[in-house]
Amino acid sequence: MKHRYLISLFLMAFLAFVPAGAQKRTVEEVKKSIGDLSADLKAYKNAQSKLKPALSHEATKNLAETWWVAAKVEFGIYDKNRVNKSVGNAFDVKEMGKALVSGYSHCQKALQLDTIAETNRDGSPKIDKATQKQKVKTKFSKEIWNKLMAYVVDYSAAGADLYKAKDMENAYKLWDIYYQLVNTPQQVVKHKVEPDSVIGGMRYFQAMAAVQLKKLPEAHALFSEARAMGVKKKSAFDHDILVLLQMGDTATMVKVAKEAYSLYGKQDVQYMRIMINDCISHGKMKEAEVMLDQAILMDSLNANYFTIKGQIVESQSTYADAQPFYQRAVELAPADYQTNFDVGRCYYLQALRYMQDNAKKATSKLMKEAAPIFKSAMTYLEKAYGINPSSVDARSILRDIYYRLNDGEKLDKLERGM
Repeated sequence: MKHRYLISLFLMAFLAFVPAGAQKRTVEEVKKSIGDLSADLKAYKNAQSKLKPALSHEATKNLAETWWVAAKVEFGIYDKNRVNKSVGNAFDVKEMGKALVSGYSHCQKALQLDTIAETNRDGSPKIDKATQKQKVKTKFSKEIWNKLMAYVVDYSAAGADLYKAKDMENAYKLWDIYYQLVNTPQQVVKHKVEPDSVIGGMRYFQAMAAVQLKKLPEAHALFSEARAMGVKKKSAFDHDILVLLQMGDTATMVKVAKEAYSLYGKQDVQYMRIMINDCISHGKMKEAEVMLDQAILMDSLNANYFTIKGQIVESQSTYADAQPFYQRAVELAPADYQTNFDVGRCYYLQALRYMQDNAKKATSKLMKEAAPIFKSAMTYLEKAYGINPSSVDARSILRDIYYRLNDGEKLDKLERGM
């Protein structure tokens, strides 16, 4: 009985050893196959498939060489596709990008496993006298780093290709890897990449990919980093503001708006609106007015500033006090919906107030006196409605004016959408 038990244990050990040995042989076979000069794209794909079990098998998954061979297979798939692309043959741009991502990942795993801490015979750490740190030894690390550095530009280009191909997930990863590589000491010394011309621009596009992937905190961090590196294009502010709005981070959004205002304030009023609204929401009305008055002094022909000024004055006082600012706005932007609507609305409110204050007069006489004011309102509101036919507010006020003026023809056209 004891004999049988020992035989059984031996068989179990033997069976466990066989697949382990097979996986190690597989790694060697793959290494040999991709070293063959005749290896083509099909050969690399076969090698990729054949090596896959070794990446998870206990006997091979913790060996640096396993992952290094796997990395070389991925870079081979990329290279063969690149050659096909250069000579006009069929190639797969998404396969190329994914191969670079996997190649980098496998290299990182290999580097981690390749770094072995040295010990003395008694098991204690072997200390480097110069650094006073534990000594480490590597077998593949130098070769791995040389390989990665040879593909730096490829990571950048592949990210752009996948961005165009709408593969945002891998475009994002490729650009992140590119950033990691160009910031390694080896690469900085070798290529001296300029942040404002290369890295900053890449961070901007990575941020754009992050927006589409709904990685909002990452997108904001990338936009900020891109701007810090010299990317001052308007969209680097605008997209960041939208991201922060979605995140509900109004405090940071205001900071970005202030930064954008210093560059694009005359071109886009949204930055001033954000700053003004922030002041108003915090009860800083005086500060809002001072800020706006300074903006008007700097750009006295900006209709939007007078519109905002009118809105602030109206919120604190009455439409009558705000009307002169709305009037100035429509003079500066006569073809703008909002300027025409604001002035028309003020005249309409003025007419209603006149009727309210003189309610004791006969209806016919009261309407005759108020009619010119209603007609002034109508002039501006009709123009506003013509600019924006979908405006419910302009349509609603015009309907009331036509009814009061007994203008059935215009009322009928309005109701029929003419």
